[in-house]
Amino acid sequence: MRIVLVIALLVLCGQVWSQDFRIDETEKSRESVDSYNEKAASHANNDSVFFYYFRAVTIARSILYYEGELAACRGLKEFHKDEKIIDNRLEYTYRIVQIQEKKGTNSDKADAYQDLGKLYFDQKIFDKAIENFKKGFEMQGIGLNKKFDAGIWLTRSYRNAGEDDDALVSARNLQFEETKMSPLQRITLYKEKAEIYHTLSLYENELEAYERITEIAKNTRYDYFVPTAWNNIGFVQKFLNNKNEAKSAFLKTIETAGTNSTELKATANYNLGLILHNQGKSDSAMTRFKEAYKLYKQRNDYDALATSRNMMALSYYHNNDMFNAQQELNAAFDLEKKYTLKKQEAKSHEIQSLFYEDLYDYENSLASYKRFLSIRDSLLIIERTAESQLLYNQFKAEQLEKQLRVVWAANELEIISVAEERARLQAEQERQAAEIERAAAQMERDRRLLKERDLEIATKKAELRRLQLEEERLNSEAKQQQLDLAQRDQKLAELALEKEQLEVKRRDDELRILAQEKRLEAQEFQNTLQLILGVLLFFVIIFLVILIAYRQLRKRKKRIEEQNVIIAESAKEIELQKEKSDGLLLNILPLAVAEELKSNGASKPRLYEDVSVGFTDFSGFTMISEKLTPEKLVARLDAMFLEFDKIIEKYHLQRIKTIGDAYMFAAGLPDPLEDHAERSIKASLEIRDFIKAFNQQLKPGEPKWNIRIGVHSGPVVAGVIGIKKFAYDIWGDTVNTAARMESSGEVGKVNISGITKSHLNGGFQTQHRGKVEAKNKGAIEMYFVEKKK
Repeated sequence: MRIVLVIALLVLCGQVWSQDFRIDETEKSRESVDSYNEKAASHANNDSVFFYYFRAVTIARSILYYEGELAACRGLKEFHKDEKIIDNRLEYTYRIVQIQEKKGTNSDKADAYQDLGKLYFDQKIFDKAIENFKKGFEMQGIGLNKKFDAGIWLTRSYRNAGEDDDALVSARNLQFEETKMSPLQRITLYKEKAEIYHTLSLYENELEAYERITEIAKNTRYDYFVPTAWNNIGFVQKFLNNKNEAKSAFLKTIETAGTNSTELKATANYNLGLILHNQGKSDSAMTRFKEAYKLYKQRNDYDALATSRNMMALSYYHNNDMFNAQQELNAAFDLEKKYTLKKQEAKSHEIQSLFYEDLYDYENSLASYKRFLSIRDSLLIIERTAESQLLYNQFKAEQLEKQLRVVWAANELEIISVAEERARLQAEQERQAAEIERAAAQMERDRRLLKERDLEIATKKAELRRLQLEEERLNSEAKQQQLDLAQRDQKLAELALEKEQLEVKRRDDELRILAQEKRLEAQEFQNTLQLILGVLLFFVIIFLVILIAYRQLRKRKKRIEEQNVIIAESAKEIELQKEKSDGLLLNILPLAVAEELKSNGASKPRLYEDVSVGFTDFSGFTMISEKLTPEKLVARLDAMFLEFDKIIEKYHLQRIKTIGDAYMFAAGLPDPLEDHAERSIKASLEIRDFIKAFNQQLKPGEPKWNIRIGVHSGPVVAGVIGIKKFAYDIWGDTVNTAARMESSGEVGKVNISGITKSHLNGGFQTQHRGKVEAKNKGAIEMYFVEKKK
C-alpha cells in the first residue's frame, strides 16, 4: 500500500511540474519574458532561477523576441557553467551565436564567437575552436583588445592542434600591431611565440622571446613575469646542454622571485639540483633538493615532494651512502602510497631495482623492475582511456552542434507556421461563434426534455430497489433455516464417532493381553538356549587361547630371524648413503674443500692471486618470463644451465653459483691453472654457441634467448659460507669487475678486460673497444674476443 501511495505522489508531482511549465496564452508577451528574466537574475534559489530563465526562453522563442531570448540564454549558460558535461552550455552558447548573427553588431558577434571558441578549446576540440576564433579575429570594425584576444586564442588553438606553422603565422599577424599593444599583451604574445619556437626546435628564437619578456616586464607592475621568464630560459639552456648558462638562469629565477613565488623557487632549486647531480656534485645537488623539498612542503605539493625524495635517494646512492638512500626511498614510498602517486611510485620502484642490482640481489631487483613496468603500463592504459573519452566527448559535442543547428532552424520554421495557423484559426473561430449561439438555444430546449425524462426514470428505479430489498429478506430467512439443520446433523455424527472409538479401545486391550502371554513363553525358551551356548563358548575360548599362544611363539622366532637380515642390510645401506653424501658434497664443493670439511669440520678462506671469473646473463629476461609459463621458464633455464655445467666441467672450471638467470664460474681455483684465462674464454665461446644453436631449434613465435658473457682476471678470496647449507663462494673486486664486463658487453659477444687479454698467448682474435665507462668502476679497457678459425 505504501508503494502505491509513493507512485501516486510522484505522478501527482509530475503533473504539477508539467502544469508549471505550460505557457498560458496570456503570458506570451515581451513583458512576461522581461519579468521572468528579472526574477531569475534576482532570485537566490537555483531551482527557481532555472525555472524562470527556462520559462523566459520558451516564451521568447514562441514569439520571436530575440532580445529576451538572448538574455535568458546568457543566464542559462551561466547557470550550467560548473557542469562537467557541456551539452547545456553548448546549447545556449551556440544559440547566443545564432541570435547575434541575426541581430547583433560586429562586436557582439565577435564576443559570441569568442565564448563558443573557448568552450570548444576547454574540451580540446581545437578544429572547432580555430573556426570560431578565426571568425572573431577576421570580424571587421572591432576594437584592438577584442582582436588581440581572438588572435591569441586562435594562436593557442593552432598550437594545441599541432599546426605549429599556422600558429606562428597567426602570432606574426598579431605582432604587426605591437606598437599599439599594452605591456601585458606584448608579454602574452612573446610567451605564445616562445612555446611555438620550442615545438619547432627553434631554441635560439625561443631564448630571444623569453629575454624580450624580461625587458618588457622589468620595472613595471608586470615584473612578476621576470622570474618565470628566467626559469623558462634555464629550461631551454638545460635542454641545449648549456649547463652553466642554465644554472645561472635558475639562480636568477630564485633571486628575482617574490616571497609568494614558492612554487617557482622550488622548481628552480629542483632543476639546479638535477644539473649538479648530473655533473657528479652530489653534495651540492642534495642541498638544492632539500631546499626544493622544503618549499614544496609549504604548498602541500605531494607529487613534487615524492619526486624530490627520489632524487635525494639517487644522490645518496651516488655518494655510496646506501643507508640514507634507502631511507629517502622509503619516505618516497610512504608519500606515494598515502596520496596515490602512481607515476612517482613507478619511478621509486625503478630506483629500488637499481639499488638491489648493485647489491647483486637480482631476484628483488627483478621484482621491483616488474612492479615499475606494471604501474607504467597501468598509467598508459589510463591515458589511453582518457584519450578515448576525449575523442568521444569531441564527437558528441560536434554531433550536438549539428543537432542544435537543425533543431533551432526547425523550431523557427515551426514558430512562424504556428503564427500563421493562429491567425487563420482566429478568423474561423469568429465565424463559428454565431453558429454556436444558435445551437445554444436548441440545446436549452433539449436540456428541459432530458430533465423530465430523468425524473420518470428515477421513480421507476426507486420501485425496483424496494422489490430487490424484499427478495433479499426472504433469501436471508431461508439461509438461517438451512444453517439450523446442518448444526443438528453435525451433533448426530459426533455421537456415532464417540461410540465407534469405545469399541476400538476394547479390542486393543484384548490384543495387548494375548501378546504379553506369548512374550513370556519366548523368554523362557531363550534363557535355556543361552545356557547351552555359554557352555560351548567356554570350551571354544580355551582352545583358541592355546592355538594363539602357539602361533605367537612361531612368529617371535621368525621376527628375530628377519631382524638379523635387516641389520645386515642396514649396514650395507649406511655404507651406500655415506658414498652418496660424499658425492653430493663434491657436487656442492670442490674436492679439496670437501676433504678439508670432512676432516676438520670447517674450511678456512683462501686467497688466490690469479684466477679468471666469468658471468653470463640473458638480456630481455623480463620479456621472456612474461611470455612463458613459470613451469616452462624454469624447465628452459634448467636445461641450459645443465649444458653450461657440462661445458664448465669439460674445461676443468668451477661453477660458483646461479643468481636468477645469471650464471657465475671461475677458473684457477681451488686448484691453480696456468691457462685459466684461455680455458675461461673457450668455455664462454662454447656457451655462446650453444645458445645460438638452442635458439635455432625454437618454434616460430617463441622468445629468443640473448646472452651476454663477461670475463675478468685477478685475485679473489674463496671459501665456504654457512653452517647448515654449505655454499662455496668467491669475493673481491675481481668478481665485481667481471660482473661489469658482462653488463657492459653486447648480446652474443664475449667481453673481456684488458687484464684478461694480457693472459692470452694466441689462438684468439680480439676487437679493441677502447676504454668503456663501467658503473662504479670508471673507464676500463675492454675487448670482444673470438676463437681463431
